[in-house]
Amino acid sequence: MEDSSKRVTAQIGRKPAANIHHATRLAEQIGCPLNQFVTINYSKTQCPADDATATFRNLLSDWFARWLRRHPKNRKGVPPAYVYAFEAAGGQIAVHWLVHIPRGLIREFWRQVPEWVAATAGAIDSATAIKHRRIYRVVGAKRYILKGMDPHFARLWKIRPSPQGSIVGRRSGFSRSLGPAARRAASYRPQRYQAGRWALASSALS
Repeated sequence: MEDSSKRVTAQIGRKPAANIHHATRLAEQIGCPLNQFVTINYSKTQCPADDATATFRNLLSDWFARWLRRHPKNRKGVPPAYVYAFEAAGGQIAVHWLVHIPRGLIREFWRQVPEWVAATAGAIDSATAIKHRRIYRVVGAKRYILKGMDPHFARLWKIRPSPQGSIVGRRSGFSRSLGPAARRAASYRPQRYQAGRWALASSALS
């Protein structure tokens, strides 16, 4: 079995892109719309370039997920819900992270992110290493993070493709709450994205 932590990719493939597409729609369906857009530029931290993807996954599992699950204000037990995609355009390795944060925790989340990055990636070398903003239109945010996908399929999804460099490790991903098993459990019905003779087939869900 191929070690995904060592794999080098130059673009987001069709299946990973389809998973992100469906994950953003499922987030809306289960009441956890992706409402925060965070960009972390790992080139402006002490994290080695080849370790960026693994370092971010550590932030997700050991810091963000634990914070959300254990927070006393998360009384409804909202699960971690997010998608992400890495890019290395211009030699800068960064991740775009679309995540759902319950309303009462947004300001605290914004304060916590720099602490999590410093704890996992070392010192932050620039005030612009982390950027965040609210998501008002998730379709636009999704298209933006998928701009580095396979150019043929990007055009079919009305996404303007743009080379985003090579990434070591898992280039994109999603939370378990928005994955294939969660979609099946929620009786999720995929939206067929018609473009000429091609459509996003249900087989892309697995």
